[in-house]
Amino acid sequence: MLLMWKCVSISPLSIGLLLACCVALAAPAIAGDLSSDIRKGAAGRDEGDGGYIEIGAGVASYTSPILGMPEGNERDEIHTDPYLDINARYQYRGLFVEVFSQSLEQITLGYMFYHGDNWALDWVGLAQHDEMSTEQSWEYRSLNRRRGDFMSGPRATVYVGNNIVQLHALTDISNTHGGELYSLKLARYWQYRNWTLHGIVGATYRSSDITDYYFGIDESEASEKYPVYSASSEIAYVTEVGVTYPISEKWVFRSFIRRIDMGRGATHSPLILDDHGEMISSAISYVF
Repeated sequence: MLLMWKCVSISPLSIGLLLACCVALAAPAIAGDLSSDIRKGAAGRDEGDGGYIEIGAGVASYTSPILGMPEGNERDEIHTDPYLDINARYQYRGLFVEVFSQSLEQITLGYMFYHGDNWALDWVGLAQHDEMSTEQSWEYRSLNRRRGDFMSGPRATVYVGNNIVQLHALTDISNTHGGELYSLKLARYWQYRNWTLHGIVGATYRSSDITDYYFGIDESEASEKYPVYSASSEIAYVTEVGVTYPISEKWVFRSFIRRIDMGRGATHSPLILDDHGEMISSAISYVF
């Protein structure tokens, strides 16, 4: 993927909100991907320079609320696909890359600015929205191409006992839509013998620049099937429960159930089939 980097600005209020949530607990933890950290339980904090990698295989069954994702998708249709399961992180002098197949973020590049005993502040970059074009689905053949994006901004992570709080404030730096995204996720884990159980709840705000770019229909592409539609900003919600079990010293089993509820800003778009999507996924990975 070709990434187009440029100078961006995040409003002082956005950064202030992130810092305020952390400073209250200021007190060394190095933050990582929340979905990965919470599955590790008490071992969820990474230890500085260096890294790890786990590779395995998984299978996921899911419903998608978006037309053409996957191709031929229909409302409430259940799709089942195998996938390569990768869980990896590497850091060098503050620069890091995180890859986690079961995460909402999946791949994150970043730089760690600060880490304390209970909180950390990073600057991250990650793709947030996939391309929608005829190369992905024939159902987009009469529509303008909607490019995948790449967004960047501060990420704050707070560790409190068995809980993790993570916030993102991201701006498009790929010159795709110019939108902003703010997310807050709360996670908690419970340890039962060798089983780590976890729960995640979260909310994500997307500006109208994002929702209208991907789900709006302008006059140049409008048709009887796809009437003109203007999408407003939205807040989407995610809930997830899952388990992690170390089968042996080198093999790990992970499974989760996730539901994402879309906001009202896009649900009336002709490109949206339903107001929510669900997924059940399980994977076994080998720890190198």
